[in-house]
Amino acid sequence: MNQLRYLAYARKSTDSEDMQVQSIPDQEREFDRIKQSKNLNVIKVFCESKSAKKPGRPMFNDMMQMIQNGEADGIICWKLNRLARNPLDGGQIQWLLQQGTLKSIIVPGKEYLPTDNVLLMAVELGIANQFILDLSKDVRRGLHSKAEKGWRPGPVGLGYLNDKYGDKGSKQIFKDEERFPLVRKMWDLLLTGAYTVPRIQKIVSDEWGLRTKKGTKLSLSTIYGIFTKPFYYGEYSFKGEVHRGKHEAMITVAEFDRAQAILCKKGKPRSKEKRLPFNGIISCGECGGMITSEEKHKPIKSTGQIGHYIYHHCSRRKKDKPCHQKAINHEDLKSQITAYLDSITIPREFLHWALDVLRSNNQIEEQNRNTVLKNHEHNYKSCLARVDNLVNLYISPENAQKELLSEDEYKTRKNALVKERTQIEAAMRAVGERVDEWLELTEKTFEFATYARHWFEKGDYEQKSHILQALGQNFALFDGKLTIHLQEPLLTIKNGMETESLRNARLEPSNSPSNNGENSSFEAVFSAWSG
Repeated sequence: MNQLRYLAYARKSTDSEDMQVQSIPDQEREFDRIKQSKNLNVIKVFCESKSAKKPGRPMFNDMMQMIQNGEADGIICWKLNRLARNPLDGGQIQWLLQQGTLKSIIVPGKEYLPTDNVLLMAVELGIANQFILDLSKDVRRGLHSKAEKGWRPGPVGLGYLNDKYGDKGSKQIFKDEERFPLVRKMWDLLLTGAYTVPRIQKIVSDEWGLRTKKGTKLSLSTIYGIFTKPFYYGEYSFKGEVHRGKHEAMITVAEFDRAQAILCKKGKPRSKEKRLPFNGIISCGECGGMITSEEKHKPIKSTGQIGHYIYHHCSRRKKDKPCHQKAINHEDLKSQITAYLDSITIPREFLHWALDVLRSNNQIEEQNRNTVLKNHEHNYKSCLARVDNLVNLYISPENAQKELLSEDEYKTRKNALVKERTQIEAAMRAVGERVDEWLELTEKTFEFATYARHWFEKGDYEQKSHILQALGQNFALFDGKLTIHLQEPLLTIKNGMETESLRNARLEPSNSPSNNGENSSFEAVFSAWSG
């Protein structure tokens, strides 16, 4: 009688159903023991690290092809579930065994032959397949439950860490204390509108030394992925549903929306590194092109020295619009900016008095905050009630056939409610900071109006550009004249500066801003500013 030719098949999967399965080397050692004890002829060993829950394993398919071609007669494996965990592969094995093409399957302690009752093998393979089905349902159910609890399933973005040691299904997400602050600084750079993503990549890799968890440099696609993930403002999508995360948000919703607007602009954010002032800030009043700065060095005839000059002129990049604007000398442009700064400059005596008034009036803003907060709390409770009603309708016995509310409609309506809830939560958090932010913003506005001209005169080119940008927006240069739409608070200050009482106060400096006569002048101006 001819000795049967066996093929040994070892499989190890990374899926959770195989976590306790012996390793491939352990399985191979078991094959050697069986081979020696039974004196078997093993002509080839197949080793594969792949899940068997779906058809399509390359090594398994090669092995089955050898059997169908008559190149082998039997299989040695550790258990039947190493061969198949899906009905297609299991059915193929049963069919070849029943037809006698596959003459033997040997596992430790047992052998399956064509003459055996096929029901036993069918039951074992069916159990393996059902185990996978049940496991898949349990995993999906567990992931969905985790998502509902506010913890995003799967790997998290850079700046956060998955909980490795928590209870299964309840693992939390923590800040990566090393990377979180640096990723936040990446957002800050983008939100300035002055840094391109490639420039941010260079900064974080070369200057900050930021690396991924695997120790590699951040690729452009990784950084773009960070800047487009709602996860960073506290939301995530799982199986088509939007969830509010319990992890600490890195940015606000408003910052995320502003970042998307920056990323979607036709032009790229301009580099912040400029040697010359005002590049990319002022537009041409005739053709709409950007005003660029140009540096020239010319010999001075009277002294023989080399003079240094800066000119500002239209870049004339809009070919469809002819432009006839001439260049303007840097000193002329700087003097016009200085004139704008003069128009909003307030006396230092008024600064200290105004800040005292603002702080005393802070209680009014706090009362407004409490009113707004109550409105938000009412809206928040209403939103939660609508979410509960929607879920109850979806899982109700009357909707068992999904006739009252389909799955797609449920997801759509729930996502809308979750978004509304997120917006209300953000508004409630913002209200909590409103008073301090309002006071801080006003203080900074008055301090800017007091010292901006001094900073502009003493600052370098980059600082001068920042001060110009802080003045307002829609900067335009036409026929050598600069126009600026001042920021609303600064425009209010400018209008206040034009009142006679404050003009007189500026011309008559006071040693003590607490003087009653001076206070009456300042109060009149402040009353006009505050409306």
